Amino acid sequence: MKKFSLTSVSNQAGFTLLEILIAITLLAFITLGVVDITENAALTMERTTEANTNNLQIETAMSRFEWDFSQIYSPLYFSTVMNPNQNVNAAGGSNAGMDSGAQQGSFSPVLQQYYEQLVARFERNEHFSSVSREGFPVPRFYAPEKNVFEFFTTSNRRKLENTKQSHFAWVRYALAEQEALPEDEESPEIPKSLKSLVRYFSADDPYSDKRLNVDDENVKGAVLLRNVESLEFQYWDFNKRKWETSLKSIPGGENIIRGVRILITWYDSQGHKRSASRIFRTHWPMVTPQDQPQLTTPINNTGSATSGSQDGEFDET
Repeated sequence: MKKFSLTSVSNQAGFTLLEILIAITLLAFITLGVVDITENAALTMERTTEANTNNLQIETAMSRFEWDFSQIYSPLYFSTVMNPNQNVNAAGGSNAGMDSGAQQGSFSPVLQQYYEQLVARFERNEHFSSVSREGFPVPRFYAPEKNVFEFFTTSNRRKLENTKQSHFAWVRYALAEQEALPEDEESPEIPKSLKSLVRYFSADDPYSDKRLNVDDENVKGAVLLRNVESLEFQYWDFNKRKWETSLKSIPGGENIIRGVRILITWYDSQGHKRSASRIFRTHWPMVTPQDQPQLTTPINNTGSATSGSQDGEFDET
């Protein structure tokens, strides 16, 4: 039997007090490093999330405008204004549906009276100014101020089946008074008396004679961007090759638009003042229809032109 030895117990190695203190110190430094890294990651994520939220707001507003404006509608993009007093100077398929009097060079009295009544229908209309050669209403785009733009678009998509709405709609983008948020939700660096960018929308009666009434319950309003300091719409003058702030200064600008530029200044949630400039173009071709089609070659015995300009041909400008 093996005897117990006190010498063997006393000779076993162990941690000294100094080694334990060193280990605790190292563990403390490692813990502080982990906490610091975790805190920095959390702060970075918070700043990134807030920045992404601010960027998402302006991008959502611009995307909403682009969706509406890319589908802006006017028959003058592919036709001309109807002039009942102007003789018809066309032949062939372009005169399909007209009576014999119209095909011979002038409207019949009945058709002339009908066209005059159709044109007179829109003389006192705020939404439409005239009709096209095919009888389609020509919308009158509306921009009474630099920060207001109302136009006719085909961007409406009915959310519910059989809803009494048209895919045609009037849309207005403008600044409006905004509701104040609680002080703990608003940065103190944001100035007071700022406004909101609002999209007003109406598709229930797109052929109404009156302008959109923002107080009407049928006109839907959605806030796209808060804390807007300034908003300006500019319109492309194709002839002068420059941007104009008024549609009336552009020939035919109230009925046909080639491009829009938006200049906007706002404050983000952190109180930083930001500005953006975006340009939007229509999907229509950059051409202007002729006032009336002209035949450049004689008509053969079958009644059709052998060559030359046809009805609906465009002149590039």
